[in-house]
Amino acid sequence: MKNKGLVSVIVPNFNKERWIEKCLLSCLEQREFIKEVIVVDDGSTDESISVIEKYTHRHPELFFLYQNPNKGSNNARNFGFEKSSGEYIQWLDSDDEILPGKLRAQIKSLRSTNAHIVYSDWKIRYYEENALKREEVRYYQNYSDFLYQLLKDNWTSPNNYLITRGMAKRLHELNAWNPETKIGQDREYFTMAGLSGAIFTYQDGVFAIYNKQSTNSISTLDFQRRLEENQKLEGKFREEILKSGIFNPKTKKSYIRVLNTHTVKACYYHSTISFPYYISPLGIKWSMIHWKMRFVIPWILLKKNFELLK
Repeated sequence: MKNKGLVSVIVPNFNKERWIEKCLLSCLEQREFIKEVIVVDDGSTDESISVIEKYTHRHPELFFLYQNPNKGSNNARNFGFEKSSGEYIQWLDSDDEILPGKLRAQIKSLRSTNAHIVYSDWKIRYYEENALKREEVRYYQNYSDFLYQLLKDNWTSPNNYLITRGMAKRLHELNAWNPETKIGQDREYFTMAGLSGAIFTYQDGVFAIYNKQSTNSISTLDFQRRLEENQKLEGKFREEILKSGIFNPKTKKSYIRVLNTHTVKACYYHSTISFPYYISPLGIKWSMIHWKMRFVIPWILLKKNFELLK
């Protein structure tokens, strides 16, 4: 089968006037492989709609704009998926870009490996007050257990991935883009993929740009709140692991140790965080804990485990 017109690109947008043009242009440059670019706007009040309409007017066969106001980015993603029909799904935030060669290489990789999700290397650009300060390339590899990396929070930009429609449909049914999730939305989505048995594969090459801005609205959540929200998310992962019939007991234990380690580290930063259950010194991965923290961790284990008895 030819690669032409196989990918649905889904772009949630809210007030990204400064970035949206580069985002859409990066899609246009790979139009050979794209069936549709579905932009779902969440009620923008800036000029981003005018930019998007310029593309829908010039390329009406490729770009489509939908309004889904004041419902949040995950609702926009779910709405966009329901409108899509491509064999592959490319998630792309409106302030990020995909790079030439991505879709060609990643489609080939998915077909040759029968994987559900492919990831590659990517570039992160750091901005302050809309000025580019520096950039760096994040190199990945073909991890034998990508779910383990996701649980460790070895994060990669969501536009780095390409996913089969079948897997995206399964995740849609699981509400993996959960509108109630406050932070780590893409981490939840791809971790739920791993917990559902998705096969990940690696394709070398730098194919995505993630633009990190100093004025990101989600990052304004205070640090303690972020820790608490992360614990909710990881509690969900823990429940999914424990009830799963996919993983053997040894693998489950390894995954749970990773999540336990995150909990202990969260307690290091904020004493209000609680243990979900008794955690022993053998129930965490010490290699994930900075040596400066290791002197305090035994006291945290003792204190938090004692609190469970009250």
